[in-house]
Amino acid sequence: MIRIPQMAWYVSYVSSGDISGERAYRATRTFANEREAKSFAKSRFDAGDKTLVAGTLNPVVPKRVVPSSAILDWLEQL
Repeated sequence: MIRIPQMAWYVSYVSSGDISGERAYRATRTFANEREAKSFAKSRFDAGDKTLVAGTLNPVVPKRVVPSSAILDWLEQL
């Protein structure tokens, strides 16, 4: 039996090449744990995307949402 890992975290980011926000398209990736989500978010942040949003997926408790204004603080908690 193949077991599919349960995803617990998401990162929403600008998926188009234009991160200026004028015609930006967003996408979301899911991750099994916070460490993987932070790693991906850090690579996107370093590439210039300052509109990242991250958080936990249901039914993970306690629910966490990291708005773009707090992403840098969250990334520094490595």
